Amino acid sequence: MKELLTGNLPVSFLIGGREYHISSDFRAMLRLEEIFSSEELTDEEKAERALKLFYGCIPEPLEEAVERLCYFWGCGRQEDKRHGKAAGADFYQLPIYSFTHDAGLIYGAFLTQYGIDLSRKSLHWWQFMALFEALEEDRVLKEVMRCRAVEIKGDMPQAQKDYYNAMKRRYALPLPEQEERQQSALVTALMGDGKVDEVMACMKKK
Repeated sequence: MKELLTGNLPVSFLIGGREYHISSDFRAMLRLEEIFSSEELTDEEKAERALKLFYGCIPEPLEEAVERLCYFWGCGRQEDKRHGKAAGADFYQLPIYSFTHDAGLIYGAFLTQYGIDLSRKSLHWWQFMALFEALEEDRVLKEVMRCRAVEIKGDMPQAQKDYYNAMKRRYALPLPEQEERQQSALVTALMGDGKVDEVMACMKKK
């Protein structure tokens, strides 16, 4: 993201020979994540809403428009740090933060470390992410992220295991509705009130 130093942050893209101004503020990108995580929208509806949010319309060619959106969302680099992992990492790795669920912690961290009131300040998405990634380790948000990310290993002292298990329960991010229903059904089955085979077959179709 050398553009952060040169001041040439993207605010428009050339697609199909036409220039399209984009919604570059961080709030638009947070809304974009809400769209893609929605359980109520179809994939087609998500794509349509995302493009209209980002460009104000649906540019052509569509493939190029989507590529530029993804490039912007990834802050112009190959690594995807929005969910605490690099490109190519395990797709099923659990996220360690949520812009929606952790909104209060993020707001507080920006206010105390940078003096930035996110409810009043406009920030380019790339600026927001650079500041987010540079948050100091003593922020509550960073401790919460560490607790979510830590792998509880067998050779850990029992007190440490107990601590991280408690913190993981305390700071657990909400599961998507479908996954939560499946997990609940599995627990019910294991308790003897359902059929495990049917639940597992359902999960495999996911």
